[in-house]
Amino acid sequence: MTVLSFGAIATVGSLRYTGGIAAIQVSLSIGPGVGSARITFPRDLRVEAKPGDTVVISLTGESPDEVLAFTGSVSVVHRGVDTTTVLCGDGSSTLAAIRTGSTFERQGASAIAKALAREARVDVGVIDVDLDLPCYVADQGRTAWEHLTILAGWGGAFTTCAADGTVEVRRFPSPPADTALRYGREIAELTVTAVAPAADVLLTGNGPAGNASDPRAPQQSTGTLPDAAPGPAAHTIRVAAPALRTPSAVASANQAYADRNGAARLSAACWLVPRLRAGTTVEIAEAPAPESAGPWLLTRVVHTVGPGPAARTTFEAINMATTGGSSLLGRVVGAVGGLL
Repeated sequence: MTVLSFGAIATVGSLRYTGGIAAIQVSLSIGPGVGSARITFPRDLRVEAKPGDTVVISLTGESPDEVLAFTGSVSVVHRGVDTTTVLCGDGSSTLAAIRTGSTFERQGASAIAKALAREARVDVGVIDVDLDLPCYVADQGRTAWEHLTILAGWGGAFTTCAADGTVEVRRFPSPPADTALRYGREIAELTVTAVAPAADVLLTGNGPAGNASDPRAPQQSTGTLPDAAPGPAAHTIRVAAPALRTPSAVASANQAYADRNGAARLSAACWLVPRLRAGTTVEIAEAPAPESAGPWLLTRVVHTVGPGPAARTTFEAINMATTGGSSLLGRVVGAVGGLL
């Protein structure tokens, strides 16, 4: 088997590998996807990895400088006849492995995010979501990572994991992009997909309160919030979200969904660009078509090094321009806004 002598450096437990690694694949995603890594070692290389060991992976692309790409822990070790394969997960994987069953009262989404991370023993980085919730039940029908992703989505944000392994909640960004890539240089392949908007999803809250500080906020009501929300239909999916107890929370959640419904998608491949991560924003220079230029929010990134000298990055992205949603959602959000 051909082994690598450059491109990837890994520390697994107490051992650091600066060469001899057969292949590495680092997969990064925004929620509800999780981050993971696969390291393949030749049979003759000393590997003492065991589940729970800390894993740190750095990659080198066009520049010889090391770029931290992944921090997590070993989840599985496969020892075969020819190779040893180590599977790893980052902080998002740790949160996805627990089902908490906790109840939170009069806490914002940011406080709930930090509490879920503490329960999973995961460090947090940037937590930027503004959503007040009188009560939220993190039921065991979903993982802690799914709950965190839902809360972020209601607040117009997304979840991801940073290179140092910390969990982050970031707002959907606005132009300009963080990074520029050139078609014909870094970018070798790309495909843009235009999609029709999916069925309208209308989140309906519950409660008589006008804001989260209202003493009546924890109370339930027999009607929905807003009370004029249309019922389910062939192209309208009505979803009960009882945790949304105020007009502002309902408006935020519905607007966040409407803004991304029907957004264009991008998939691309380029040579190894270690600085690209899920949550990075990019624009493409000298794109073959105007709609390819972006800017784009990366939703999934896969860095692959080996076997041999081969190294590449593939990614998927969503257009950062808001679609504005359907006229129906616009009317509903406007109606809720009138109650604020």
